[in-house]
Amino acid sequence: MKVYVISDVHSDHKENMEWVEAHCAATSRQSDVLIVAGDVSDDLTTLRKTLQLLSSSYGYCFFCLGNHELWTRKAERNQYDSIEKLHRIQDLCTELGVFTSPKKVPLPSSNASSQNQDVAQGVWIVPIWSWYHADWDQEPDIPGALPIERVMMDFHACTWTSEPTLDTSNNSIARYFDALNDPLFGQILEEINKDRSRESEDALNDDRILLPKNNGEVKEEEEKRKPGRSQPAVISFSHFLPLQDLLPEKRMLHYPNLAKASGSTYLANRVLSLKPHVHIFGHTHFTQDQVINRIRFVQWPLGYPRDQMRRRDGGRGWEPLVVWDSELDGGGDAAKECILVGLL
Repeated sequence: MKVYVISDVHSDHKENMEWVEAHCAATSRQSDVLIVAGDVSDDLTTLRKTLQLLSSSYGYCFFCLGNHELWTRKAERNQYDSIEKLHRIQDLCTELGVFTSPKKVPLPSSNASSQNQDVAQGVWIVPIWSWYHADWDQEPDIPGALPIERVMMDFHACTWTSEPTLDTSNNSIARYFDALNDPLFGQILEEINKDRSRESEDALNDDRILLPKNNGEVKEEEEKRKPGRSQPAVISFSHFLPLQDLLPEKRMLHYPNLAKASGSTYLANRVLSLKPHVHIFGHTHFTQDQVINRIRFVQWPLGYPRDQMRRRDGGRGWEPLVVWDSELDGGGDAAKECILVGLL
């Protein structure tokens, strides 16, 4: 079983919908997982079609909404605001069998073996609800930079009338979305930590394998468990950024104040408490793959057509990225698998 990731599909663009249709027509990965990290479309009909296509091509499809999904156009505003639209999107995902809550995905029975029992327990996929807030940005401002309210459509297209306490000038929207993770997040974290605790106890009863350094010396702190004794992989995802280290410095950005509408410290606290092997995100359309605090952070956006044209060969042959593969090294260490797959 493989876990594929993609973000920022933006299938309201004709070229991107054509990519989705072509990809799904050529893809049947019924044993695999696809993570879609937000910004598919603000149009509910387009969102439905896109998620329907993607979920029919993969055994499990996970989705978290981005900022674009909550735009409310003029025709929508006499029917619902962004909060009601959120609930409609949740209902749509439930109808389509698209997962928006944490789930431990089991491996297909053909992958389960006595030598690979721990990996056969499956892989945790953990969507994390989030929204950005301006004081996530801790970098000094650049004088003369355009205010973020003039750059981001969200400040005009998102409406919060059903929740009068929500205000774009403070952290209230970010707090509201973070609270949507509870109480389920705490329950899942407890289950994951139990898995980790069981694995640690099992490991103490096993012989250890010490891996030699290049000079032939052995360091006890670098000992690793035998293959087949590994913790189940944990992969979390969000649309927004948990850490400002994942955003280029302001002097490198066309819109330096993008940092004021990109990330959340509430999200960072969730990710750091979860300690996933990989965290997937989107939003900024920068292809990224880096390790911070022993967590691999990946952004793999389809992006706008203009973004794709900047890629090699104009983006031809672009595919969702594999971040975990149960077959790698015979199902060895999940953390190692998550870090290596996609970098090779």
